[in-house]
Amino acid sequence: MDNLRRVCTPVANILDAPDGGLQRQMLFGDGFVVDRIDGDWAYGTRKGDGYAGVVGASCLAGWADPTVYVRDLGAHVYPEPNIKTVPLMHLPFQAGLTVVGEQGDFVELAAGGFVHQMQVAPISDVEPDFVRTAERYLGVPYLWGGNAQYGIDCSGLVSAALRGTGISGPADSGPQETGLGETIPTDAPLTRGDLIFWRGHVGLMFNNDLLLHANGHHMRVAFEPLLQAEERIVASGGGPITARKRIVI
Repeated sequence: MDNLRRVCTPVANILDAPDGGLQRQMLFGDGFVVDRIDGDWAYGTRKGDGYAGVVGASCLAGWADPTVYVRDLGAHVYPEPNIKTVPLMHLPFQAGLTVVGEQGDFVELAAGGFVHQMQVAPISDVEPDFVRTAERYLGVPYLWGGNAQYGIDCSGLVSAALRGTGISGPADSGPQETGLGETIPTDAPLTRGDLIFWRGHVGLMFNNDLLLHANGHHMRVAFEPLLQAEERIVASGGGPITARKRIVI
């Protein structure tokens, strides 16, 4: 695919227009299919889910598909295979890296620089419990349109959790509600991993009564009793729960 580019910055913002509003984000190594470049801006779609928007052209470069991903909550890229050198950049959890070689305890990246092997895992390794991945974002600040540990929103948290399990789904809560999982009857008990939807919001059940979600009330990824969240969201005008869905892996 000649027009496929890879994100070469820790995070790349997908905007609705040049210098426009944040819609979603991509992580280092994510693919972006470029339709056209106009000045400093690349127009296209995110590989995997086809999310359309505008990305800074300087955030994109060309190399092969990632072979490993950052398994820790961040990894430093060093100019040499030496942890005592000044890092070139800091990469987020789940960033995809294309490895072109190894030197000692380090992998060498197609993008340039070195990452310690202890901080990466093969791209094929997945976490079967996607709630466990979501837990790793606990305390991350809320950011509308965010998809990274530097800032994340409700649907971004769900996307990140599913990404860790190898599932690619819709990017926003509305399409996630219609496109993910099977509907749970209202009289059926909830269990770990069930998705709870409101109008414009989504969270994951940590267990049968505790919700894990990124939200603008706490301004971070937080635990909250589901009943408390229901009452608070209704009181603030967000309306009742619109769907309860279960993803079977």
